[in-house]
Amino acid sequence: MELEVFDIIVFVTGIIVGLAAALIFRAVSKKAAMENHRSTGATIESLQHELERRQVMSDDHFLQLNTHLQAVERKLLDVRKAVNEGAATLSTVEFAKPEADTDSVPESVTAAPPRDYATKDKTDEGMLSESFGLKTPVEEPKRTF
Repeated sequence: MELEVFDIIVFVTGIIVGLAAALIFRAVSKKAAMENHRSTGATIESLQHELERRQVMSDDHFLQLNTHLQAVERKLLDVRKAVNEGAATLSTVEFAKPEADTDSVPESVTAAPPRDYATKDKTDEGMLSESFGLKTPVEEPKRTF
């Protein structure tokens, strides 16, 4: 009977130790989860702060860009105004007309295709030939990998 009582005592003690270990493990894991949650919360706040900082930087960049573009548009307006004033000034100037019309082409001249004046034999190609100066292509050996 002593052996059976001893087995029961060991069994009951094992159950009590197992329950105590499970409760301790549960408390430790809850504590770790809470600490992890707190650190994640701080990370979210830091990410929000970083996002706001970058938004301010991008807003500032686009404001500066807009200022520069407005300055460029003002300078372009000034350039257009100067061109218009110069054109108005030049349009009042009268030039003397030429006495004879020397730029016109006489009606008797007709257009002719270009002539090939290269010195050549009857069998040679002239300089106006499409294949003049081109050598026959050398075939490269086939390369295999």
